[in-house]
Amino acid sequence: MTPHTELDLRHYGHTDTAAIRELLLDVHDEVYQGSDDPLAGRDAFAKFVDHWSANKAFACVIGYDREQPVGYAYGAPLSPATTWWAKVAPPLPDAFTAETGHRTFALSELMVRSAWRGTGASRRIHDALVASRSEERVTLLVHKEHGKVRALYEGWGYRTVGEAVPFDGAPELCAMVSDLR
Repeated sequence: MTPHTELDLRHYGHTDTAAIRELLLDVHDEVYQGSDDPLAGRDAFAKFVDHWSANKAFACVIGYDREQPVGYAYGAPLSPATTWWAKVAPPLPDAFTAETGHRTFALSELMVRSAWRGTGASRRIHDALVASRSEERVTLLVHKEHGKVRALYEGWGYRTVGEAVPFDGAPELCAMVSDLR
């Protein structure tokens, strides 16, 4: 299919999870096909989808090109009990890491199918998701070795605030933040 320049950007929330879960997993499977990353398998990724979508404030934008799913972005606000910042090094000041449940939106996933890469689809999906947010800032984690991806996010206004291995088996990641307001 030849990518179309217009995207239909559809917003979903926690109550839509049952309707979009398989689509999220199917797009993920296509994007990560052939990956040797142990966290890239469908079952491992499904746990992340289920974790994030269980949050009542879960938000997702899926981009469609003539009814074909192009990609998506999703996440949720960090709660006051979050451990998101706990393993970031160097340690960040308490004033930076204090969460209220309304301060920081965590962008957990952003992925685009290969036919639509380089078309601006990822930026449009990202922007549609964060534009709908009322939080002060957005944060994400990106693989430290993916310099091109980090540079892309920097071009979108993100800055690296530290590095982390958030859980056993995770790669070394860069914690990035962008102000929304």
